[in-house]
Amino acid sequence: MTRYSQDWVDALAAAGADTAADSTEALRLLYVVTDTEDGKVAFHLDFENGRCVSATAGKLPRGEKATVTVTAKEAVLMELWAGGRRRDAAFMSGDLKIEGAYERWLDELTPRFETSPWLEGFAAAAA
Repeated sequence: MTRYSQDWVDALAAAGADTAADSTEALRLLYVVTDTEDGKVAFHLDFENGRCVSATAGKLPRGEKATVTVTAKEAVLMELWAGGRRRDAAFMSGDLKIEGAYERWLDELTPRFETSPWLEGFAAAAA
């Protein structure tokens, strides 16, 4: 499975698909990954009621916007996803660029991504 392919993105999203639903608003998270073997790549995850309901490799379709966009070098994301660094620390040090509803990133996504299912999914994605 090639990193950032649709199969890879599906596997990542599947890790957190069974998390408990809550009352949070829908959210689209776009990752823009720089300095990869293939240059700049992107993928996005869609959340409804706190659950990941879809994942798509590639940029957003023309005219669509993300609620939150995270831009980082691949090496930074691999370190985060492997559990070697905390997301909030990477953000505070400037290694993650967060655009859009950054407070939702910090308040909703960062705690969610630090739960066991997501940690395991991200660790597998970084391998």
